Order: sequence, then structure tokens, then C-alpha cells
Amino acid sequence: MSTSGWEQKHMVKTRKPATKRRRIKASSNNSAADHDLQEQLRILREENDILRSSQQLTPPVSSQHDAVPTRLLPHEVRHERARVADSMPIPGRNAPYFSLVNDFLTIGFIPWADPLVPAYFLDKNYRIVDWNTAFGVAYDRTMEGRRGLSVLEWVYFLDNYEECMRTATKDFGDPNNLPRLHVETIHYTSLRYGRTTATKRAYQMPGDNGEVLGWLVTLDVNFKDMPTRLQFNRDLLGTLRRDLTWSEYALSYDRVLNSTKVYPDLLNHIIGEYSPVRTRRPLAKIRANSRILDLGAGTGNLSLLLASQLRDHVVFALENNRTMLDLLRAKCSRFLRSDDHGPGVLAIKQDVNTLYGLPEASFDYAILNNVAYALDDPLPCFRQVRDLLTPEGEIRVSGPQRKTKLEELFAQISRDLKSSRRMDELKEDYNRVWDINRYILSSNLYRWSVDDMKGMLKSAGFTEIEYDTDSAYAGQAMIVAARK
Repeated sequence: MSTSGWEQKHMVKTRKPATKRRRIKASSNNSAADHDLQEQLRILREENDILRSSQQLTPPVSSQHDAVPTRLLPHEVRHERARVADSMPIPGRNAPYFSLVNDFLTIGFIPWADPLVPAYFLDKNYRIVDWNTAFGVAYDRTMEGRRGLSVLEWVYFLDNYEECMRTATKDFGDPNNLPRLHVETIHYTSLRYGRTTATKRAYQMPGDNGEVLGWLVTLDVNFKDMPTRLQFNRDLLGTLRRDLTWSEYALSYDRVLNSTKVYPDLLNHIIGEYSPVRTRRPLAKIRANSRILDLGAGTGNLSLLLASQLRDHVVFALENNRTMLDLLRAKCSRFLRSDDHGPGVLAIKQDVNTLYGLPEASFDYAILNNVAYALDDPLPCFRQVRDLLTPEGEIRVSGPQRKTKLEELFAQISRDLKSSRRMDELKEDYNRVWDINRYILSSNLYRWSVDDMKGMLKSAGFTEIEYDTDSAYAGQAMIVAARK
């Protein structure tokens, strides 16, 4: 893929000369950036706990006595604040007494406040900006890879697409007279749930200046029968549970692993900056000026390492979990950019199962670090990656293997934490990471050997295995690199 003159010639250099960074620094640094990141971790952990409780993914309180009591203002404080309110003509002060039966049931529930209701957001030009998990499940991930494209790319999937386009032309044709609320019925045949009908409500969302910012769209879906609806609810709750598990995992593993020696060694091994003594031949270093796909980038440790090398890499960091993506953006904040016209990190919310929308034949490397084992079937992903790589492009896959022994890995992690004198501080996080691995993730950890992974990459169209090892990450992980 052609690059700009700036990329090719580098006529102007504003960065300091590149320096070797053998390992990621531990999070114990007392810099302001580290403090801000720890504060965001704390806030995200609290929000995650609240969300898990709302989805009943954690045990409920054991009795009424354990519940948090209603907070009341002291009488004198409330009286004084009510006096201030009485001095103002505040709307609604003379409203009649609220009836839980009559008033609430008339209003009903607000769909977009419920994570079980499919919803998506469009900008003022009707381009796809984002969508929630419920939408992805109900509509077979039809928006995946289409962020930034016209909503028509999704409308084409509808059974009554032509009717919807006529309605949109009629109701949104005059930009000076846009509806505040647009309601229509859509029909869609789901691969999993068959024929569905939904009431679609598009709410006009104003920006701070009062102008139209975009459209929040909710879908009140009706399935063909109650068993199908219940199946949808089960599928959605399972998906939410997995997503919340990854969020909870991220909040802890990031603190634990970045405080060890073994994890930074793994990252440096993947990019060719470190090789164990027993390695037959080293994995080649990532070349300078490379365009790199960091697939399933997690909290951004690998993207940060690549950007920190100051070797003019353009890193596309793709991650679908919102908590992880928030941490990635905070961690890589000084390298973030919104285009690929120069070195830095582009943080993109994207499911790696669907890489639609990325430019083909334009990446020098694609890296999947501890990602493939979490995919139901990584082969379709590998095939898409092959199409995205340049003719000499290379894929690098690391992760657990059939002979992985969790006990040995976590014994090494424990030794590293004790050596750095951080075990007492990180004991709770360490136990959480250990429990999630052995109780939740373990069913996926032992799926393939090195030979299995090499076979899958060849099946995906990669012709030459450049490197392989089964002794990475304290001897418990494999790394396989293959060329297109």
C-alpha cells in the first residue's frame, strides 16, 4: 500500500532517537500517568461490580440486613434546600401525586436503558457509530466491521428493506424538519431465531450546541414464540457474562502481569526483542516503519510496547471489550491517533471474528497474543488476516497449548511478584486471575499443539512457517509465526 511522503522520507524528526526497551516497566512507577491509570482501574472495577450485580452474575445479598440502606438527608439540610427550591418557579412542583400503577404502566419501561434491548447509534450523517451486545446477538452481528459506513449497509439485511428506505426518504428528506422521534416496523430473518419483527424507534440526539448530534435507535423485538425469546435471552446473558468476565479479568491481570518478569519477556519474545536460551533460532525483529495489526489487543500492553520503540510503527489495536479498550486508550494516550498517516496507535472497537472494513494487502504484521484460544474457530480469522497482509506479510500467534500447566505458570508469576515485593499489594488480583483461569478459561486453554496451530495457518493459506516454539512464557505457551 502506498504511503505518504512523510512516511517514506521522514524529512522531519520530532521524536528522540529510538532506544531499546527490553521490558515494559512495572506499574509501580509513581508518575502522574500511572496514578491516572490506577484511578481509572479503580473506577472501572466499581462500575464492573455494579454491572455484574445488575445482571445477577454475582451472588445476591444473603438477607435484607445485608442490603445497603436508603440514604436520607438530615432533616435540617433537606429543609434548607427545600426552602431554596420554593423560591424558584421550578416546573413540575405542582404535579399530582404519582401513581405507581396508573402513571408508571402508562409510560412503560425505557428500552434503551435496558442492556437486554438491542440498540445502535448513528451520527448526523446516518453512519454507523456503535451498537450494544443485544443488537449483535439479535441481528447476527450484521453491523460488525461496518462502523463508519452508511446505515444502509445494515438496512440491506432487512426483509422489508425497500419499505424502510422509502420511509427514510420521506421522513428524513428535509434536513430542516427532522423528526424528534421516528417509529417504524422492521422485519428480519435471523440465522438463529428465524423470522422476527421489531418496533424501531430512532431518537434525535442533540449535541451541546443544540444541533443534531446523531440518532439513538432501539429495537423492541418480537420473536416467533416464547421458547425462541427465552433462547435469545439465554444467548444474550451468556454473551454478557463472557464479556463481563473479560472485563473483570482485565482489571486484575493488567496489574499482576505487568508486575512480573515473565510477561514482559513474552511480549518482547513475540516482537523479536528477546529469545529464551533454548531457542534454536531467534524470531526476527519487527521491522521499522511497519503497519501492524494487534488483534484482540486487550488492555494495550503489546501496542504500547510497539509504539514505545519509536520506530515509526503504525499499530491498529483492535479490541471488542469496552473495559479493555478504555484501559488501552488510557495506557497508549500519548501515542493515540485518529488516522494512519503517521506512526502511533489507532484504538478500534472491533470483533476479530469479522475484519470487514480494514484495507486489504496493507499490513506487514498481524499479531494475536493470547487471542486464538478464546475464539470458537480461529480459522476464518486467520483467512481474513491473510487477505489483509502484504505479499511478504507475517502473522504471529501466541497462546496456551495442549501441554500447558497452569500451576507452573502461576508459580512463576507468584515468584516474580514476591521478587518485586508486590505480592501483598496484588494478592487479591493474583487470586482473581488464578481463579478465572482455572475455573472459567481452562476449558479453552488446552485445545491445540504447535503442530495443530501450524496446520491451521497452512489451511488458512500461509505458505511458510517462519518460527515456532513450545517453550515461551515460562515454558507454558507456544509462538508460531507464518508468512503469507
